[in-house]
Amino acid sequence: MQEGSIERTVAVLSKVCTVNVHQSSRSVWICIGIYNGERIETKDRSMRSAIGAWIKTASYWGNL
Repeated sequence: MQEGSIERTVAVLSKVCTVNVHQSSRSVWICIGIYNGERIETKDRSMRSAIGAWIKTASYWGNL
């Protein structure tokens, strides 16, 4: 976990996961977490949207 990161708990397809979110620049947030043994990293313009993108990506990989 990177210094200054925020830990959040999210649900993806009825599975509870923990993700870490940190701000890499003024307008870039990075969300990193493990889902089904795979590391997923997303970037977006806000913390909320970075987490949302992570959930969407994990859901996609969970349906394959």
